[in-house]
Amino acid sequence: MKLAHRLLVFALGVIMLLIAGILAIVDGRLRARITDDRVAELHREANLVAGQRMSGVAAIDLAESASVALGGRVTLVDSKGVIVGDAYRGRSSSRIGQPSAPPHQIGRSLGRDAGVTVPGDTEGAGGAVPELYVSVRNARGVTRVAVEAATIDRIFDSARWEVLTAGFIAAVVAMVFSIGYAIHVSGPVIQLRDHAQALALRDYSARQAVDAPGELGDLATSLMQLSVQLESLETVRREFVANVSHELCSPLTIASGFAATLVKDDPPAALRRQFARAILSNTTRMQRVVDDLLDLSRIEGGGWLVRAQTVRLGDAVSEVFDSLGPSAAANGTALVCDWSADAAVLHADLAAVRQILSNLTENAIRYTSRGIITIFSETTAETVCIGVRDTGVGIEPEHLSRVFERFYRADKGRAADSGGTGLGLAIVKLMTEAHGGRVEAESTAGAGTTVRAFFPRPPSRDRVMTPIAGVPMLRDPGSVAQDRRSRGMRSSG
Repeated sequence: MKLAHRLLVFALGVIMLLIAGILAIVDGRLRARITDDRVAELHREANLVAGQRMSGVAAIDLAESASVALGGRVTLVDSKGVIVGDAYRGRSSSRIGQPSAPPHQIGRSLGRDAGVTVPGDTEGAGGAVPELYVSVRNARGVTRVAVEAATIDRIFDSARWEVLTAGFIAAVVAMVFSIGYAIHVSGPVIQLRDHAQALALRDYSARQAVDAPGELGDLATSLMQLSVQLESLETVRREFVANVSHELCSPLTIASGFAATLVKDDPPAALRRQFARAILSNTTRMQRVVDDLLDLSRIEGGGWLVRAQTVRLGDAVSEVFDSLGPSAAANGTALVCDWSADAAVLHADLAAVRQILSNLTENAIRYTSRGIITIFSETTAETVCIGVRDTGVGIEPEHLSRVFERFYRADKGRAADSGGTGLGLAIVKLMTEAHGGRVEAESTAGAGTTVRAFFPRPPSRDRVMTPIAGVPMLRDPGSVAQDRRSRGMRSSG
């Protein structure tokens, strides 16, 4: 059932309940009120008739005239219990001279007696009918006045029909307003539904503004923001798939080509070794891409838990120098270190610090020929900073803000030729942020680049850091670098 129909049915249901409640009140309290008012009126009329009896008017004549004025029955009983006058709307009955009716119909005491007779107790114009009566007693006997109970029912039925008529009019009016309101409310809801369905089909072009009040307006704004974010994520996803495909396709094509040559032909031993080295180099490159993607997945998915401890930067830098020294020497690059005395100790995950320094250094070697690469540390009021500074080719300003994105390269051809995966700086960023820190890069084209990773100052005592904010901790293994070493691979830039 559509929203507009549900709102209409709801409004009509409420109106029907209200009408039923009003009728219940009419059936109960209104009937009792009308009956009490009529009894009080009959009591006044009975007292008037009883007063006229004291003036000596003939009982028969008084009963006839009073019954005409009353529009009902008047019965007069003397002190001996004999009916001396009885008339219904001016016509006397045959009960004159007979003993009076049972006491409950003509008076139990000197006060007022009232009630409703049942059919057969009295005789109306058309035979035995229920009557509403009141009887009073004085020195001349009992005076009883009565009217048909149907007069009360007619008044009550008239009130009931008035309530039903008013309820019907209210239902019609409410239906008109409910239809208008339902259209007003359901219109934005239908637009939001269509927008959500378009998002489910990855159609981000439908960004029609929805004018809706209150919570619907907030929902429309949130859905619009979600649409923008999903479109952005979809763009990132497509770029990511394209980048991964490109990174794996090139080495895979090269490796498969050399392998096919080896299978089809029988080249000389020196050429076979050259082909084998090319195959090994490209498969290694593919393995490094896969390893980096797995590292990113673990960090973002909460599968990597930062285990903070006291880290001596000298030890970490020595390991980096031992690992990357030969590559730097082959490139004509000198590796030096420069850290301040108060920044020689860091509270962080040891393996993460090694991988951050290794990625930054390897990235600097890749873009620096016959220059100097400096691993340094600094302190600020709230952080300890580690970083790498080189004298390489530098980065153009328009590329600097994107260097920490996955697969982004300022010089794609050079990085691809040197074996980089384009994921090293992204891993550095995620690992640093997992510690509650941040990264930044500054560069001058042709003069070199500096990348810094800021870590919070050591707390008063060791504690276990949490993964990336908002991501649950799934397991408690070693670091990503330890996982990498278990596979026999080293970190990459």
